Amino acid sequence: MALVCTEITEWIEEQVSKPVEEWEERQEKKCKNYPWYDPRGWVCWFVTYVVKVIRWVVVTVGKWVTRTVCKLVGVVVEALADLVGGLWDVIVGIFTLDWRRIVDGLLRAVIGLGLGLIRVARIVFLGDTIKFIIEEINKARLREYVRGLLGAKYGADPDALAQITAALHLDHGAFGLRLAATAYRTFLDSEVRSTPDATAPDLVLLHEQGAINLRELCGFAFPRFWNRPRYKTLKKGVVVGGGGGGEFDNPISEDELNTYLSSRGADGPTFIVLPMRDGALDTKIATASEKGRELALMLSFATDRVPVTAGPHIVQIGYDQGAAQAHAALTQFLDTIIGRHRKSTDVAGAIADLCHPVIVGIFRYTDSLRGLTNNLQRSACGLSGKDNSGLTFIDNTPDQIWRYVPIHELGHYFGLCHTDGADRIMFSPRESTWWAKWYLIPRTLWNVYAQGEPSFTYDEAKAAWDYIVANFGAQCLGARPVVIEKTAPQPRRGTSPMGTPR
Repeated sequence: MALVCTEITEWIEEQVSKPVEEWEERQEKKCKNYPWYDPRGWVCWFVTYVVKVIRWVVVTVGKWVTRTVCKLVGVVVEALADLVGGLWDVIVGIFTLDWRRIVDGLLRAVIGLGLGLIRVARIVFLGDTIKFIIEEINKARLREYVRGLLGAKYGADPDALAQITAALHLDHGAFGLRLAATAYRTFLDSEVRSTPDATAPDLVLLHEQGAINLRELCGFAFPRFWNRPRYKTLKKGVVVGGGGGGEFDNPISEDELNTYLSSRGADGPTFIVLPMRDGALDTKIATASEKGRELALMLSFATDRVPVTAGPHIVQIGYDQGAAQAHAALTQFLDTIIGRHRKSTDVAGAIADLCHPVIVGIFRYTDSLRGLTNNLQRSACGLSGKDNSGLTFIDNTPDQIWRYVPIHELGHYFGLCHTDGADRIMFSPRESTWWAKWYLIPRTLWNVYAQGEPSFTYDEAKAAWDYIVANFGAQCLGARPVVIEKTAPQPRRGTSPMGTPR
């Protein structure tokens, strides 16, 4: 809902620079300029004429009203959805004796209602108005900052600079870099055999070897209470449904999984396993699209699935085995499974990949890591460059907290580092603190009022654009490719067109 509000605001902004032409009828009093004693100066008359008036429409007030009403409706609807959905999960969990669903339902209802009350209060007490004013100021500042970066890099090429300026809408309209991204989900297939003479499907062999726990990956075991992804199983084959929309479900049961494992794949239904439900992925994508606008990034996501069969691609290396090993494994995964180019073998391809961000939902890491990113080039804050670009992430509940993981990792993709404070998207409890420094608590309380949720700062937006302008190709930013016209080779002097002596 918040993303819709943002798009409405941007659509209204598109109209700001457009003139409105109107024809108006005016009258003027005309008199002859003679001495007072001359009777010819005693008579005056009125002249009527039509003039064209050009007015520039200012819609800032209208934009604020539209945004505020939309935000208020969206917050109320979202809070009610969380409350009703959470209570429904509690009721179903009680009747099915599913304690996990009961806990998840309670968390969703309580957190959703609490956040809803906070967000409504901040709108009523003008917190959202303050946020709107700050956003408008920072947006104008960022435009000028990016204009300076582009002028410094492309000033010697006026055509490219003009094309990039138009593509980014630097002069008018909704300013931002428009990027087409892809959100992948890995999946497991119960029938796949890596070799024709394999004694059982790959999933059975990997489970027997201890490389994976298929019962866990199918959602029937959770070794860590606070790390419970919503894995999804789907039986293969044609299933007749009742329609009505919504997410499609056709899961296997625990007994069917046990039959599959005990028979070593010979019996039981064939199925696939996904690392997260469709709705969980949609929530994360919508959050990434919305919060990316704070960096002047307009991300539009396509979705796709990629199969994985190797144990290291199903359970990926985390920081428990060292940061270097984790990123090396991610580089190999992005190369072989997703098809990202390596900088060490194809510099041009790796740079071109930057223009198409990829985020990949996976099953789990070897530790409690929830996301990992390869940024291609070194950033100003100290991130070392990797051999290719892209990121992986896992699902987790509740959504109100963990839906920010993909956009946090995308922050690294665009060169940002971790920071202190849970009010910031780039906060990491692994490396940072949210309370130990004296200024964090008052700053967090202020941002709860002014922002309402974790956010990026203006300085982070500047840092992201430093990275983008320095490392992204001109065509990615909006410059048109240079077309080289090919001409037929001319025969050398003294020969015929066929190459024989004249």
